[in-house]
Amino acid sequence: MKTLYTFMGYFDCSIKKLLMYRIYLVGELLSSLIVPIVISSFLWRSLIETNPINYSLKEMMIYIIISNVMLLFTQIHAEHDLEKDIKTYRFGQKLLLPVDYLTSISYSHISSSLAKFATLYLPVIIVISIWAKIEIPANRLLYLPATLILGFLLNALFSFIIGLLSFWLTEIWGIAAIRNLLTGLLSGATFPLDLLPGKIESIMLMTPFPYMTYIPSKLICDANFDIEIVNKGLFISLVWVLILGFIVFLLMKNGLKKYTSHGA
Repeated sequence: MKTLYTFMGYFDCSIKKLLMYRIYLVGELLSSLIVPIVISSFLWRSLIETNPINYSLKEMMIYIIISNVMLLFTQIHAEHDLEKDIKTYRFGQKLLLPVDYLTSISYSHISSSLAKFATLYLPVIIVISIWAKIEIPANRLLYLPATLILGFLLNALFSFIIGLLSFWLTEIWGIAAIRNLLTGLLSGATFPLDLLPGKIESIMLMTPFPYMTYIPSKLICDANFDIEIVNKGLFISLVWVLILGFIVFLLMKNGLKKYTSHGA
């Protein structure tokens, strides 16, 4: 109960910050969703007209919109907060707070993602679903929360790993940029992974990236998507969560031994 109360405090703060400047909502939609989707529409229109694939332009654009919304919801950038804290005395101060440091970072970004999803991205999904007449079978709808939670955890753990490297590295922006590029490309946000040859797709499904965007997006967009892939994917993504979580634990444990605080 105390944990829920603490989290609701973070969520309330995130909603207030989001609604403080209304122009921010417009800017977020334009920069993060509308502009990338418009650019993608021109690209895929030209590609599909010259090279027919298993997707029509309408199906492809529905997938691209949904996958981009999923990526925006699951992807967090806690590495920048970690870097700023570790390089200053603030990390030492925050370790003394009642809420565990990584828990506090997690609550802050989870509540921010949920606030953006509720106010910006969920209406987009609803409008697209109504316009495209998308009907999600009930059994598939039950899988959606689990895939979204695991996708968020995978993104968060990657972000924590990069941020905690600040204990040893002077700058992490290059690693963060590579991570953003790989996530956008390999997660299926740029194109559906089933366009790849079967063997390459099978290899990709053994990595953590498709479970950040591709799997939840296909659950919504494709009523014929093989549910067995989702069942296997839940197990694979859970294994990756445990592996990455252990890496975060080791980095935090060894980083604390190295950390020295200066200032006041």
